Amino acid sequence: MRVLFAISSWTGHYFPMVPLAWAMRAAGHDVRVLCRPSDQADVTAAGLIPVPALDGLDLLRGARLLNVMSLLQGTWPYPEPPPHPDTGEAMDPAGFDIAAWHAENMPAMVASSRAGTDAAVAFGRSWAPDLVVHDQLSLEGPLVSAVTGAPSVLHLWGPAGTADAFAPVGGEQAGLPQDLSDAFTRYGAGTLSHDLADHVLDPCPPPLRTAVAGRDAGIRYVPYNGPGAAPLDLPEPDGRRPRVCVIWGRSVTRTFGPVVNRLPQAVRAAADLGAEVLLLARPEDARDAGPLPDGVRPFHEVPLSLVLPGCEAVVHYAGAGSVMTALTAGVPQLSVPCGFDQPMVAERLSATGAGLHVHNLDADAATLGGALEKLIGQPSYADAARDLARRCAAMPSPAEVVADLEALAAR
Repeated sequence: MRVLFAISSWTGHYFPMVPLAWAMRAAGHDVRVLCRPSDQADVTAAGLIPVPALDGLDLLRGARLLNVMSLLQGTWPYPEPPPHPDTGEAMDPAGFDIAAWHAENMPAMVASSRAGTDAAVAFGRSWAPDLVVHDQLSLEGPLVSAVTGAPSVLHLWGPAGTADAFAPVGGEQAGLPQDLSDAFTRYGAGTLSHDLADHVLDPCPPPLRTAVAGRDAGIRYVPYNGPGAAPLDLPEPDGRRPRVCVIWGRSVTRTFGPVVNRLPQAVRAAADLGAEVLLLARPEDARDAGPLPDGVRPFHEVPLSLVLPGCEAVVHYAGAGSVMTALTAGVPQLSVPCGFDQPMVAERLSATGAGLHVHNLDADAATLGGALEKLIGQPSYADAARDLARRCAAMPSPAEVVADLEALAAR
């Protein structure tokens, strides 16, 4: 069977699908990953075969643009402006003309979107997949499925489902990709909708499920946080003080700017509690924390799943990869969300009793310290986290799901 994975250009969206791709390969199926050239290295590092034919709107650029629009609408809550959508540098709001930006950039964006969708359809027609698996913001996956007739499988990345609206700061945008070149109309593929999916895979355990009636099924979340070696210099917890992991992923500062980097406050809050702190962050974000207090161990490019065992809490910004990895490890979570799906994910996690959340704007060291003290000190959070981990482990593994997808492709 030929299985085509089509991905949007954001590792947090497609890393959750990597174990299913491995399971497909282990079952003897031919697997390709349709991606942008910028994702080729990450796909290759995961041991998969990339087809780097896609183009179109860069998701980071699009996310920055939404934040700029929030600023211009007066709903941006932070004291510093968001990054410029093109450069990522601090922007001058008075000097940014949104209408002129659109007039200058939209023709090229439409052309690149057309090039990407045309390349996807051309590859789909040539390779003729038996099944197409894609994430929620992939445009080309549903398109190739509709054009070729191969069944479509939507793989969710976490507690954000097809009925949810992602809320950038200052507004709402449905969790659908943008079809800038009107490819679905051009190819007679109908109207872009999540309803086009023949099957939806949800990696969340029941308390966090975002069900799609009649077409959804569970799949166990197997953490893949990117390549990295086991930290051989990490000793076992000494039992005298709690171990807290603080992770600040690769995307949030680039999307929202340095103003949302609460890594220094999170590190200080954990250190002030006397905790041993495992810090996972980009070097430039870690530098913003200043001199690290005693008891802080910095790590770079070490998968989160390798350091969470033995931790009594983890602090993150509610990125789905961090949330889901901590769920499987049974570790209580403190979320510091910024925007898009992060506040929704953080609230849903807190509602399970396995975590707490503090909005980024309110996240000073004292507030985070109080939340961490509660998270570590009250056994109910650890109990709820362990219960969620058991529920995760009881879900069908990717290898078990393969048989269901084989049956779907054979219909």
